[in-house]
Amino acid sequence: MILLRDEGYTVPKIRRITNHHDNNIRKWIHRFNEKGIDGIVSRKHVRNAHKITEDIERKMVEIATNDPRKKYKLKFSTWSLRVLAGYIMEEKKLVESISHTEVKNVLVKYGIEWRNSKTVLGKSRDPEYELKKKRIEELRYNPPQDSVLLYQDEKGPIAAKTYGGPSWCST
Repeated sequence: MILLRDEGYTVPKIRRITNHHDNNIRKWIHRFNEKGIDGIVSRKHVRNAHKITEDIERKMVEIATNDPRKKYKLKFSTWSLRVLAGYIMEEKKLVESISHTEVKNVLVKYGIEWRNSKTVLGKSRDPEYELKKKRIEELRYNPPQDSVLLYQDEKGPIAAKTYGGPSWCST
């Protein structure tokens, strides 16, 4: 890229020759212009490895297995791995940095996995519930000829409710 640029090729022409993205081409050209040959030698990023202790892991598991809305007064009811990683770093300050993959590995280590909850229909306490339900279904699916069926419900619309929602939970 550097030699092609030195020969007068434009970035779009270099892209066609090398099949690299324009931004990548410009990055290497700028590095070379600023630092010379040292600017184009790739170096490994030295990352300070942080030790996650068992105590920190247990705190992470405790956070992940609690409802964020109820326990931590947040605006959502389930954790994503990225949001959990951010919360652990920024709000709880348990670690300086952690990836969502590391969070997942800790949760799996403690037997916590992602599950979708089951949809549950509420049960009525009305002793005549089954009889009324059967009659409503009968009228709904086999209405009398020339009739209009009107529904009136004292409780309002009844819908399937999901309790708990998808979340991280013990296996």
